[in-house]
Amino acid sequence: MGITLYTAPDCIRCRIVKAYLADKNIPYDTVDFKGDAQTFNTFYRANRKAIYRNPEGVEFPLFSDGEVVRQGSGEVLAYLLSGHAMEGCVTRSDMLHGKISGLYPTRCPDDQEDNFVTLVERLSAGGLEVWLQVDGRKPALLKRLLAVKNVHVILNAVGGPEFTEQTFGGCPTKEELAESISLVTGTPDGLVRFLAMPKEKDGAWIWAERADAEAAAKMVAAACGKPTLPFSIMAAVKEMPLDLHGLEPVTDQDLLMYRSAIRRHLFKADIVK
Repeated sequence: MGITLYTAPDCIRCRIVKAYLADKNIPYDTVDFKGDAQTFNTFYRANRKAIYRNPEGVEFPLFSDGEVVRQGSGEVLAYLLSGHAMEGCVTRSDMLHGKISGLYPTRCPDDQEDNFVTLVERLSAGGLEVWLQVDGRKPALLKRLLAVKNVHVILNAVGGPEFTEQTFGGCPTKEELAESISLVTGTPDGLVRFLAMPKEKDGAWIWAERADAEAAAKMVAAACGKPTLPFSIMAAVKEMPLDLHGLEPVTDQDLLMYRSAIRRHLFKADIVK
């Protein structure tokens, strides 16, 4: 079975994928969800579990080759470039309109770094504002990506080395983290933040604790040597492509607790909502 691309009118993300397929001379069929609503609805009903809806509805394009369904320009291009190899580092975007996220270069397999750069170049050249999220590892790859036009970056710190390893599948060395912080803060709108994440404790899921916030700040401060580093405090939310394990949103009291702990090491830390 060949490739079918389900698209929407005037869809910038759809144009990016179409351009890649054309450049590689890969044949495909197109179904416009408005022009051929019956065909699209049949496909949607058959693949409902594989398709997500953001606050504005279904994100296009949708891709099917008879074996897999992929959604959004990031996930579709990643599959076309590398099959399943980049599934852990390219996920759905939680940004709409002219922005795209869901891109995690620090999780990229070593043998897929060139493909990841190609992916970001394609998204940027197609007119999207690309937002990366990193955890401090792979600063050399981050440097390559920041050389691409219209690329922005957020560095997430979630806790100490053990919790970082559990959350991201790895933890940066002090040197890697220092270089990554320098790269992020060297961009006009780069953001270094504590991201409160769920954690398992005594068989139950809870939000990050005060000790996690302080450990994250301590690790960042030790790496950069700048207690005055601007440091944002945020919590994971349901719109992010994360499993929040059914937890209620973080409370204002929790955010204040995090800020108090973090300011022991990073004086300019503040809450962002």
